[in-house]
Amino acid sequence: MLDEAISLLTGAGQNELADRLTAQRAKFFFTSLAGVPLANKVKKAGTALSTDGTEANVAAVAALVVQIEDKADAPGTVLT
Repeated sequence: MLDEAISLLTGAGQNELADRLTAQRAKFFFTSLAGVPLANKVKKAGTALSTDGTEANVAAVAALVVQIEDKADAPGTVLT
C-alpha cells in the first residue's frame, strides 16, 4: 500500500512527499502490520490528490506523512 501511495504522489508531482514516504518504507513499522492503517490512509489521500491537486489535498497528505514519520521513529514501534 505504501508503494502505491508513493506512486500516486509521484504521479501528482509531489516528489518531496513521495521521497519522505520512501525513506520510511524499510522501517519495521511498515514491514509489520503496524503501519497498514496509516499506509491505507495515505494511499486514499494520495488517490484524492492525484485527481484533485488542491492545496487542501496536499495538506492532508503532508499531515499523514508527518504522522508516519513520527510513528515509524517512535520508541516502542519495534516489536521485540
